Amino acid sequence: MAAADRLTPDQLAAEVVDLLPAGPFVVALGGGADSAVAAWLSAVRGATRGIFARHNLDSSAALESAVRETAERIGIAVTAVEAPVEPGPSLESRARDARWTAISAATQAGETIVTGHTQDDQAETVLMNLMRGSGSAGLAGMLRSRPGVIRPLLGYSRADVRSIAEVMELPFADDPFNADLSYLRNRVRLELLPDLEQNYRPGIRSTLARAGSIAAADDEEIERLTDTVPILEEGTAVMIPTAPLITTSRPVATRAIRRALRRLLDPYAGSEADIEAVLDVATGQSAAATITGSLAVGREGPFVVIDPGPEPEPAPLAIPVPGTVHFGIHQISFAEADASRISRRSVLLVDPAVIGDETVLRSATEGDRIEIDAGSKLVRTVLSEAGIAVRLRSTWPVVANGGTIAAIVGLRVAPWARPTTRQAVAIGRKQDLS
Repeated sequence: MAAADRLTPDQLAAEVVDLLPAGPFVVALGGGADSAVAAWLSAVRGATRGIFARHNLDSSAALESAVRETAERIGIAVTAVEAPVEPGPSLESRARDARWTAISAATQAGETIVTGHTQDDQAETVLMNLMRGSGSAGLAGMLRSRPGVIRPLLGYSRADVRSIAEVMELPFADDPFNADLSYLRNRVRLELLPDLEQNYRPGIRSTLARAGSIAAADDEEIERLTDTVPILEEGTAVMIPTAPLITTSRPVATRAIRRALRRLLDPYAGSEADIEAVLDVATGQSAAATITGSLAVGREGPFVVIDPGPEPEPAPLAIPVPGTVHFGIHQISFAEADASRISRRSVLLVDPAVIGDETVLRSATEGDRIEIDAGSKLVRTVLSEAGIAVRLRSTWPVVANGGTIAAIVGLRVAPWARPTTRQAVAIGRKQDLS
């Protein structure tokens, strides 16, 4: 029987059930008491099913058995999904990643994932992130809810939740993995937090969880402000407008850069040195930098560009008239046109006779030249004079017949390839030709 001051099932249901969304729910059942209680609360609220991520570790069979008994006790369906743990360091992290990947893949549209994380889990997460030197995002720990995920037990202790499971006679099993002190979280759970609780700060778990909530509010504001800093992609490179990056607050600028780096280094978001290097380029203190992952950082007009390396060279393409092709990062349209009606400088006009069976759209190569009114000029020189970024020049599209360049897309047509009558082939963006 639960102690007189222990949380009762009725109290927990009264405090939590109405705060849950309408459902349907898919509960991440792990076999423990926490997820069993989360499943019971979800089933009280609305349509619920369970998912067990099968890691195929030594304890998996016993945990799955507890999950199936819990599901039968509550009256919900349960599905086991394969979530093998890949070899490597940090078994806990690898298992967590495999579990989330498998559960997310098995979640149907409209379902909310429910987990059994408790206040103790939150305290452990905040303390571990503090030891790692995390910023506000890490100190915020786990959010009670985010789109598609809710943690209804985050405000309750593990002991209270376990007591609810016992009173409700919900089957559960203790994972022996959680007693293995070779893992940091288990040492924090079984040694560090009890020591802090007894000898330094009674109630440390709730204190850490409260600190996480305060950090979460701060982090939410930083996230909101960071949303105002656009992050653009051009091919494999990521671009951040310099003006908002250098005029916003340091926490927001740092978060924006981390977002950009995560797109290139996922899930890694760069080191403090990486952040400093990008900011130095943005403010003009450095002309360029090389950071983690051999990423090149530089300025291109109003942007700071983080570049992972040369774009892959697209294969040569036949030219369709009319038609549109994708060539690397470019979308290029070709259309029959009346030369007298085209005035956009970005639209090139060539004589229809130029576009033959041997004519292709290909990348500019080293040594390519295009005729001009007085002699010829290297294609790379034309690209440079037009302000085309160095990283884009090796894959810039040209219209060519063998080594003879008829046009540099978007920039120039050789004199011999210009229309001799009003009939022409227009080359440009689709919206400019419509």
